[in-house]
Amino acid sequence: MPRLGKMERELLRGAVSKPATVVYPATKRGLNIPKGLRGRWEYAEPAKCTGCKICERVCPSGAIEMIECRPEDVKTKTGYRPICHFDRCTLCNQCVESCPRNVLRLTGEFEMAYLSREDMVIY
Repeated sequence: MPRLGKMERELLRGAVSKPATVVYPATKRGLNIPKGLRGRWEYAEPAKCTGCKICERVCPSGAIEMIECRPEDVKTKTGYRPICHFDRCTLCNQCVESCPRNVLRLTGEFEMAYLSREDMVIY
C-alpha cells in the first residue's frame, strides 16, 4: 500500500472538516460578530429626549445636527431632535456616552453601503 503524500493528506483532511469561511452575504449564520460592535447610529428612545444638544456639541466629526421636530415626531422639551449625517460619523460612541437620558445608541448593524448622501442622513 503506497504512503500518502502531504498533498493527499491535506485533501482528505479538508474533505471531512468544517469550512473555515461563511458564504457571506448569502447567509449571515456563522458570522463571528463581536459583542459591543459599533454599528449604525440610532435615535432609540425619542420620548426620553429633551433636545439638550449635548450630543451635537460633543460630536468630534460634526455628524450630529439638531433639527426642529417634525409633526410626526415626539416633541422634545426644546422642540429640537438630533439627526446623524452618517457620511461624517466615525462611530466613536461619544454621543451615546454623553447623552444624559440614553436616547442614542450604536446598533450592531455593520452593512452600511449607501447609494447617495441623502440616504446617509439618519432621522
